[in-house]
Amino acid sequence: MKLHSEKLLTSFIRYCIKHPDERFWQALTNWSGFSFIFGSKSNSFEDYSNLTDVYYMKGKNEHTE
Repeated sequence: MKLHSEKLLTSFIRYCIKHPDERFWQALTNWSGFSFIFGSKSNSFEDYSNLTDVYYMKGKNEHTE
């Protein structure tokens, strides 16, 4: 039996193969079924001012302009 994480990773990889035109963060958002996935460099759950929608990120900590 596969581990749950392995099943999720395999599913995401299959999605990426079927959608090679999507950037990583775009693919992750679309594959997950969420409308938005947010990231923050803040370690506080109370600090919402640093939230960033990852959909437009082009790499690790890189945003498209």
